[in-house]
Amino acid sequence: MQQQGVRPNEATFSALINAFAKTNLPDKANEVFQLMQQQGVRPDKVTFNTLINAFSQAKQPDKANEVFQLMQQQGIRPDKVTFGALINAFSLVKQPDKAN
Repeated sequence: MQQQGVRPNEATFSALINAFAKTNLPDKANEVFQLMQQQGVRPDKVTFNTLINAFSQAKQPDKANEVFQLMQQQGIRPDKVTFGALINAFSLVKQPDKAN
């Protein structure tokens, strides 16, 4: 895409993050997320939720929580999707008490 002179935007980065999330490759999703920010593209709530969910499904609640903290630091307000993904992340590893 960039080789064709087209600069990726929030939607294209989010699509890539979602694709890696759906194929259970959360670290690849995170790499795309990092690249997105390096290129000055600001992630939105959907992007953050997608990455949190990717780590949740991969049973990596601590990483999901790190993304949640970053989301809040960047001024993005969590919603019910965000909290649902975090609860799921900790529940999958049998630690639902850490979800609060």
